Amino acid sequence: MKNNLKIKETESFVLQYDSSLEQFIEKSLEIANEKLPTIENLFNCNRNEIGKIKASFFTNREDFVSYIQSITNGHTPPAWASGCFYNNEIQPLLDIYSPQKMEYKTHTLTHEYTHLVIDKQIYQKYNIQRIRWFDESFANYLDGSQDSYSAETIKILCDRLKNLSEFDLNILNDINKTVTDSYNGYDMFILVGRYIFENNLENEILDDFSKSADLVEKRGKTILADALEYLKEKYSL
Repeated sequence: MKNNLKIKETESFVLQYDSSLEQFIEKSLEIANEKLPTIENLFNCNRNEIGKIKASFFTNREDFVSYIQSITNGHTPPAWASGCFYNNEIQPLLDIYSPQKMEYKTHTLTHEYTHLVIDKQIYQKYNIQRIRWFDESFANYLDGSQDSYSAETIKILCDRLKNLSEFDLNILNDINKTVTDSYNGYDMFILVGRYIFENNLENEILDDFSKSADLVEKRGKTILADALEYLKEKYSL
């Protein structure tokens, strides 16, 4: 990567990547240009307020881990992590041997931009700690990665989580409990995000923050059950 390193700067991003990833980068920027106006409108902000996101892309785990350790005084990301956000910079790890995973990763810029907007417009504004289920559910929906999901994909995710309808999503604030042998929290974020936006609840949830973050945490106790019930009826599960 070092010998073929490229840097591309746009209105919203500063990207560092191997020249072999040029097509991937262009697709990522295409998605971002399409989705960012919706995100900025929802959170009532603009790109000048948010600032540029820096991103360094990696094609092998050794370089990925080594780089993160170099900028964090030795911190090692979780073994399951394939993308991180340290020192206000995105560090995506790409599986160049899997076209499907590479396609999914083209949404990373938009996904992380959403997180940055949420941090500045919600968490910093109201001086509250991160509520992981909230911002991951929003980011997973707004980044466009679900746009091509089939009904069968949603059914599979619902089936994986059918025995967890009473799960309190606030538990996932602990990163060590986000992915376990029993469940994958990202499956939950996908379904909850779809439930929120298909039922036009996004502004209602954002308004809860202006009153009390406790209201959002309270939703987290039951929103997975609500999402599963909604999707069960929609897809006749």
